[in-house]
Amino acid sequence: MITQPELFPRTSGFKPSPSLQEPRLWVAELRVFQTLAPGDINLLRKIALKPGLNILWAKPRARLADGVGFAPGVSGHGTGKTTFCRFIRYILGESTFGNDDQRSRLRDKFPEGWVVGEVWLDGTPWLVCRPFKVGPASYAYRNRRMTDLFAGDEGKSTMDDYRAELTRILVEPLPVATFATSPTPIEWGHLLQWLTRDQECRFSGLAELRHPTSESHAPDMMAEDRHFLFRAVLGLIDTAEQSELETNKKLLRKKQDAERDEPLLRYRSDSIYKRIHDKLTDYRTDLEGSAWLDAVATDWDSRAHATAAQLNHLESSPEQKTALDAAVIARSAVSVLERQKRGLESQIGYFEQQIKMYRGEQSEADVATWVKAHTQDVDHHDDLLCGNTLAAAIEHMCPLVADRKLPIERPQITLDTRPLVEQIGANIARAEADKARVRAQLTRLETSLDEQRRNLGAANAKLAEETAKQEQRRGTLALQLAAERALADEARRAHTDRVEADNLDGSLAELDLNIRKSQERQAAIREQKTAALSALSDTFGRVARAILDEEVKGEIRFKGRKINPTLANEIDLTSAALETLKIICFDLAALVSGVEGRGKHPRFLLHDGPREADMDASIYRNIFTLAHALEMAAGEGPVAFQYIVTTTEPPPDQLARTPWLLDPLLDASSRGGKLLAENF
Repeated sequence: MITQPELFPRTSGFKPSPSLQEPRLWVAELRVFQTLAPGDINLLRKIALKPGLNILWAKPRARLADGVGFAPGVSGHGTGKTTFCRFIRYILGESTFGNDDQRSRLRDKFPEGWVVGEVWLDGTPWLVCRPFKVGPASYAYRNRRMTDLFAGDEGKSTMDDYRAELTRILVEPLPVATFATSPTPIEWGHLLQWLTRDQECRFSGLAELRHPTSESHAPDMMAEDRHFLFRAVLGLIDTAEQSELETNKKLLRKKQDAERDEPLLRYRSDSIYKRIHDKLTDYRTDLEGSAWLDAVATDWDSRAHATAAQLNHLESSPEQKTALDAAVIARSAVSVLERQKRGLESQIGYFEQQIKMYRGEQSEADVATWVKAHTQDVDHHDDLLCGNTLAAAIEHMCPLVADRKLPIERPQITLDTRPLVEQIGANIARAEADKARVRAQLTRLETSLDEQRRNLGAANAKLAEETAKQEQRRGTLALQLAAERALADEARRAHTDRVEADNLDGSLAELDLNIRKSQERQAAIREQKTAALSALSDTFGRVARAILDEEVKGEIRFKGRKINPTLANEIDLTSAALETLKIICFDLAALVSGVEGRGKHPRFLLHDGPREADMDASIYRNIFTLAHALEMAAGEGPVAFQYIVTTTEPPPDQLARTPWLLDPLLDASSRGGKLLAENF
């Protein structure tokens, strides 16, 4: 049974490391503004904290005068304890300060609200400023105190810079950089989850750090990763194990890839194999499987090569050559006859121009113009123009200038023109005869031309026919080549897939063996850490005895890759209360280990209302006395940790005062007693 302990007697034995100064991380002050501006009128709440124990107490209802029942109103719940914790988490870099409903109500009540925290990080103060509403960017000042909040922008940094500094100082010193199950880097957002457990998780499991209903948007971690993080912080893992873990991760990844890819590759190979085999049922019946596919790929590659050579050297057929020659000859004959026809037509036109000239219907100059325009079609026309002057032509009575006079001439005396008329008639008759002769030649030529054009049409048709046959032969070869290449490629791909699937299938057993060997090596390495584990287990036992009973035995062992704290003895508690106590003892043991110089704990811890309903009040108060004893163990030296705890249960009388009890004392019985002095 649990007995009532004395105050502080069982918490002796804490030995803070003399090399440690203040906590690596601690919050010195938290302020909430309704508007981020100077002046008390804009300040909603100011809470100062210190290294060591910090208690935020929400006062319960007072009992009635007769001692029976409680005064009307609400208890310590609903006063803002969890909001306070979420504000702490918010200034420590978490993305949100409550779930959607809580954030909405706060923004409605304080639309211009800000939370500002003075955070000390490895001896350097940071002033972190974060808004309630969406829009304004959060920011932080390096090396600035709360008293200088409105002193300008010197040292102003982004939240990303601030979070990166938290990671650099508090996470990078860990012996490992990534998680065991994945290459995900360990960051401050992962560690913060452990140091500030969700109140919604109700301390129900050691690795239960964030509950979905809190909507913290904290980075995800698998349960195994959370235990891995515990071990890294507590010095229960080292670089040798990390190297082995990296090897194990690669092996696991290879196994997962093999288990995923092998059936896909085999299915694809089998599908192609069946499709090709159904086409080539009689091909190489002496082979099967990969050997058959390889033979198909090789053989059809050779066939494709031969077809490609045949296609590249494909010549015109004799029929196509003959048709081409006939078409060329016919085209040439038609061309010659057409040129001759144009010549005869030009001669006829020339004779018609002469007849018109002899008849006086046009001048010699008109004939010359026509000749010039049709020179290319006339074979003989050099003698058509005499080149004499008009005066000479008139003087010699040229029929071409009949009735024409020089401008200065008087009207001429009419002469006897009978000899001239007879000459003109003779010229016209001669021209008409020449024209008739040429016309007859043209008629004969047109008959021949029609025949040659028919020959050309037939030759062109024959050439088109033979050309189509040749193109058909070429197209057939091209299709054959494409089909042969496609079949060879398919067979080769199926062969490759099958070989790879076989290799992956064969590798699974070896991978399983290597994974087991890697896990065995990890176990061996962990065994080498028995001293660190023993020290942690001893610390856990001391914490458990201080909180529960001197007879309680608390120890920590590994269960696979997980940390397994246990409490043994006849403890009259429900399983829920016992689980809560194990988690509280584990967190406090981790804090104590850091204070005593073991591991890489930031020596900061926040517990939001950790009491389970049926936990005895005396046991619960021992949590406060233990933290106080750890603080007192520093003597005159610096206190190297910060433990913040919210409670509705009254703390021990000795601690229900300054400097351990935070101001204000929360009280839900009045609006002013709430964290922000408002109902929302």
